[in-house]
Amino acid sequence: MSLDRSILTIYYKHKPGGFCKRLQMKINAYLEQGWRVHYIAVQPFPYQHPNLTPHILPTPFKHHNTLIFWGYFFALVPWFTAWVAWREKVNLISIFSLTYACLCAPAKWISGAPLLTFIRTMKVKKEFTFGQSQTIFTLERFMEKIGVSLSDSLVANCISIKDELEKRGQPHKKIQILYNNIDDRRYDKTSFRNRILKEFGLQDDTFLIVSTGLLIARKNQHCLLNAIAGLKSDKVVLLLMGDGPLREPLQTLSQQQNLQEKTRFTGWRDDVLEVLQGCDLFIFSSYLEGLSNSILEALACQLPCYVSDIPENSEIISRPEQRFHPDQPEALTKMIQEVLDSGVKLEALRLASMDDRRRFVFNWSEQVVEKADQMMRAV
Repeated sequence: MSLDRSILTIYYKHKPGGFCKRLQMKINAYLEQGWRVHYIAVQPFPYQHPNLTPHILPTPFKHHNTLIFWGYFFALVPWFTAWVAWREKVNLISIFSLTYACLCAPAKWISGAPLLTFIRTMKVKKEFTFGQSQTIFTLERFMEKIGVSLSDSLVANCISIKDELEKRGQPHKKIQILYNNIDDRRYDKTSFRNRILKEFGLQDDTFLIVSTGLLIARKNQHCLLNAIAGLKSDKVVLLLMGDGPLREPLQTLSQQQNLQEKTRFTGWRDDVLEVLQGCDLFIFSSYLEGLSNSILEALACQLPCYVSDIPENSEIISRPEQRFHPDQPEALTKMIQEVLDSGVKLEALRLASMDDRRRFVFNWSEQVVEKADQMMRAV
């Protein structure tokens, strides 16, 4: 399938987290076909390929989380994108967000290329202070509607997104579902566990709980710390893998709860899968998600899982007994204590997680390429 094809995508910059991991997977899938990929951003992505071409939108702003930056970005990027699409004669515009799909309107009209939009979430993520603005909220909703109308094909990563679109009055658009996937591989848990115990100076009988993701309000790590504080065991250690604006407040909470010896803030690491393999239990307490790559990575590493009871998480972890209300840390404490007290219950939890794991073992990149190829052949 190594036809001479040119694909355009947009995202303002690479960031740690599942969204950009999946975006990189999509780009790599296209590149493996011999296709040329052009991307628009305000700084180069941290990966290169002979067929991958960055088109950098100049910006005078050092910080990219301010209202003035986004006003600048939204005002200029549609026309910059249109110019790149016309100059590079793109065959497909492939986007990971309805908002960014809206920004591609001039590019679509000028190039005539079809617009393929992957939707990662439909929920409002208010990470920035200006996100609380009703004006911004209304603008985002308006841009999402335009993005839906402009898209020639919509691909959601969970049923919850399809349901949300229909609630917003978009039942006429046919929406495909393509879940995120995990690799089916074997792991050497013992060696990785020994490495972690040595790195953090822990005893052999330590029970390692791990959680991964941005340290931000919607990830709700406060619930997890409060749940750990309620445990009776002295053998538990929590690894919080990730970083973000709430790192210091979470560290303060850890101190207030006398959890200094029971928590490790690891920051971002390149060996996430290796660390996960060496742990005993994965917990994810988020209020709001798309389809979580963090949970899928834990399943890939064959970890037993407890997750917050939100619709997107329940599409991965199907059994209600593995889910907890995100505002009830005492319920989570009880769930953790049960598996601490019973190895049989811990193994049953692991086997239940492995049953869910099987549904997500497939070739995601192959399906992404197939959808792109179908659209370009139809033109």
